[in-house]
Amino acid sequence: MKNPKLNQFEKSLVGYLCSQSRIKSDQRVIIAVSGGKDSMVLLHSMNKTARRLNIAIDAVHVNHHLRDDSYEDQALVEKTCVKLKINLIIDHLDPATKLKGESLEMWARTHRYRSLERIRKEINADWIFTAHHGNDQIETILLHLSQGTGISGFRGIHDIQGHILRPLLGFSRVDIDQYADEVNISWVDDSSNADETIPRNYLRRNIVKLWEKSDPNLVKAFQEVSEHAKDANEALKFAANIFIPNIIKQKTRVFITLDEVQLLAIPPLLRIILLRELMDSAEPWRRFVYSGLKRFFKNANTGQIYQLPDEWQILKDRKQFILTRKNLRNRKPITVSPRIKIETDDFIFIWKTDCIGKSFNSDRETEIIDANKINQTMILRPWEPGDRFQPLGMSGHKKVSDFLIDIKMDRFSKQEQFVLADKEEVLWVCGQRISDRVKVTPETTDYAELSFRQDVV
Repeated sequence: MKNPKLNQFEKSLVGYLCSQSRIKSDQRVIIAVSGGKDSMVLLHSMNKTARRLNIAIDAVHVNHHLRDDSYEDQALVEKTCVKLKINLIIDHLDPATKLKGESLEMWARTHRYRSLERIRKEINADWIFTAHHGNDQIETILLHLSQGTGISGFRGIHDIQGHILRPLLGFSRVDIDQYADEVNISWVDDSSNADETIPRNYLRRNIVKLWEKSDPNLVKAFQEVSEHAKDANEALKFAANIFIPNIIKQKTRVFITLDEVQLLAIPPLLRIILLRELMDSAEPWRRFVYSGLKRFFKNANTGQIYQLPDEWQILKDRKQFILTRKNLRNRKPITVSPRIKIETDDFIFIWKTDCIGKSFNSDRETEIIDANKINQTMILRPWEPGDRFQPLGMSGHKKVSDFLIDIKMDRFSKQEQFVLADKEEVLWVCGQRISDRVKVTPETTDYAELSFRQDVV
């Protein structure tokens, strides 16, 4: 069968997909199809151009079940795919999975992309195509502007993001409408698009639509803004990564320790870009994060914490800053016994019995103790208020909390400090000090080697 004749819209689409090797021959693409005009235009145009590009396409419809008429959307997509002879995969979302406090829009977006990525992997597709176009780009940049997101926000929507490709970003709303009319495409209107309490809808209906009428080159202008912002952001990221090796004092699975003098020596914006790189933060930050961080770096006292996006936090600690992420670690007690090895994402614990007797070890992560002075079963857990032990070399007992203060441990490290205990007391503040009760003496006949290591990455 000969390749179908393409109109100007379709030729432009082919030109974009062929440029810079965005898509290659024999690849497989899934088209995200909601049933709205934009996605139906993408479906029809890709159906025409797929043969020219020598690629295979599948359609995916994600039913969010957020409206009573959601099955009407699904039915239209099904009917269209049958007519075009395109394989269709339908996935269903459950609104009951939305978390308390999570916006409906964010829930739908997050789970839609999860569904698309899962299906992409299942059918071994190379790309996910979505129907975001140039007017969506304008709206996104204006929204980011109103939120004070800075340069990173001016990038707007990325045309390529992982396995997601957005081939219509160079096309305007007018281009989409004209193609839909020319090809006689059927679509469904999402009634929620008329709700002007949603900021994006307000911008679309009251600002962008009118602005575009007076400036036909508006989409192109905002695409250029996006490209300039991407270039500027890449330049800042490049500069930040040059400084990172000198600023990082230590990096573990839990913490990133930053030198105060080196960090504060670089410009404020570059400092923030550096943090974003260390956090691998993709979403733009709002203005209050930028302003809050500037105040924090200028005025923070030792022990003060600033809460960052995505469950991250940064601590001012003496002559350094410590960056960590919350709520990621296993906090449950673990029962341990002789000849055991425990490996988690946070630490490795080993209890050996076939060790050579020693009374001293310079490595704090490994201790040799008197095996006859311990129970055969102990508990490995985070320390708790009220925990006490007899630090090696001391005659009396001491609270673990006071011991950690004495050794000047920072707040984040305290949160991650594990202890090894029996029913009576703490026998080892892991990696710091054993109890005098279990020390090796000249009378020791049986030895146990304990090792606790929080891996450095």
